[in-house]
Amino acid sequence: MKDLSLFLKKNKIKKENAFYPAASDLKDENGEVLLWEIKALSTKEVDELRIACTKEVPINAAKGLYRTVFDNRFGAKLCAAAVVYPDLYNAELQDSYGVKSPEELLLQMIDNPGEFNAFAEFVREHSGIKNGLAESVQEAKN
Repeated sequence: MKDLSLFLKKNKIKKENAFYPAASDLKDENGEVLLWEIKALSTKEVDELRIACTKEVPINAAKGLYRTVFDNRFGAKLCAAAVVYPDLYNAELQDSYGVKSPEELLLQMIDNPGEFNAFAEFVREHSGIKNGLAESVQEAKN
């Protein structure tokens, strides 16, 4: 027998936040690398980011032709959306790095490209995104 009540939201298991050492040059008073708290992004959150990063630009305005352009900052926006702590929206933290957005702050805080790529991969895996960023960008373009 089928029991539809098992599909009710109250029965859905919530994925716990994870902790990740995102930047090896950010350490506590004991010299330990700081752990960042990361949440799993929902399908809706990722979809909203993809939509926000996709726009149609005119190729030839007279003929009404457009092409799809995908914002290359999608990866940074995706990662910033997953960070619970540190608070990337904190004005004092942004000001200390001379930036005005969570994505810019994230790129300043994790300024080692290898570390940023590893962090982005961790965020994607924790959120259940199996394909890499290149595949996500190509999927959004289509």
